[in-house]
Amino acid sequence: MVGAWDPDDAVLEAFCAEVGTVPAGLDELLASGADGVLVHSKSKDMVSLAERALAAGKAVLVEKPGGGSLADLRRLHDLGSRDGALVRVGYNFHYAPALEWARSVLDRDPIGRVSLARAHGASSSGEHLSSHLNQAADMGGALWVIGCHVIHLMIDLLGRPRAVRATVEKLPGWSDASSREDVAALTFLYDSMIASFDFTVHDNGEWFESSEMTLHGDGGQLTFGVLPARSRLLSLGGVDGLAPGWHDWRESSFVSSWTGDVSGFSDLAQVGNRTFFDRELAEFVEAIHGAPPRGVTTQTALDVALIVAAAYQSAAQDGRSVVLDELE
Repeated sequence: MVGAWDPDDAVLEAFCAEVGTVPAGLDELLASGADGVLVHSKSKDMVSLAERALAAGKAVLVEKPGGGSLADLRRLHDLGSRDGALVRVGYNFHYAPALEWARSVLDRDPIGRVSLARAHGASSSGEHLSSHLNQAADMGGALWVIGCHVIHLMIDLLGRPRAVRATVEKLPGWSDASSREDVAALTFLYDSMIASFDFTVHDNGEWFESSEMTLHGDGGQLTFGVLPARSRLLSLGGVDGLAPGWHDWRESSFVSSWTGDVSGFSDLAQVGNRTFFDRELAEFVEAIHGAPPRGVTTQTALDVALIVAAAYQSAAQDGRSVVLDELE
């Protein structure tokens, strides 16, 4: 690591002390021999920083959601689509063993044609009160900044929906004006199925214990959760290597706690379980050295932003359907 930059000197000093690097000026870093840049700023600044890094000839890994607004994600996708540009967006659930297992099982078609999918997501205990989830320039609160994780998983497995219907609510008695939405329920409309996503800031787990997804097919069903990694499959007819009936899977390792020590540069704790991040960074470095890309593209990040923007618009119009291709 060549160094780090942040406009807040106190934050920068604490960050450098925790990760073992040195502070530097932004222009100095962009002029350095570094091959890649990680952008993990406030959402509103992500695209402008990514654009500067790309102009300096760097590969860029932008932390999710990749910007503060739909316009930001459209701009990021434009930048990532340019010839020679290498841009990844940091949806690290993409590297979750549970998702890899689910993909490998679904490739064998054990549950038949899917008509319905359900997913749940939540922020960690008290996270909705943090400044990170209450930035004025962001198009939403926890649904946007944290709910995007599970929405990305849905896009990864199901593709982008045609339209979205949603309810996004602030619940009296659950929180005050210091935070944004409390709960949300989204319906994704496809031509041959529907999917639902519900989200709350009040599960009060450590991080992602309750986040999971279920696919219902005409030949069975598959449920998986991200952390701890787990899955349950019902195959009515069975396929090669899988007998009819229930099959359970759990990651065969000791699971580190997601939450680490108190951070010196953020009001959120450090990440203790860095497995997904390590895999994400390894893929980014491999891509810099010419390996076939496997990471999350700017198109996928834009699709997530379209869904969330459509959800907020639908909720403001009492749940009417919003067609993604008609969003401005």
